[in-house]
Amino acid sequence: MLERLDTACEGCDRRLGEEQWRLTVETRGGVRHAYECRCGTVTITVARDGN
Repeated sequence: MLERLDTACEGCDRRLGEEQWRLTVETRGGVRHAYECRCGTVTITVARDGN
């Protein structure tokens, strides 16, 4: 399984990092991060815990 993936914008493929990070939500299913790119696209990532 992959340990680490780079986060890229769904709209323009620009790399997303802490400067674009806007929101984190933790649920029983995992952690979701929302990033807002300069192009206006919002990208959501989901990290599931290993259990």
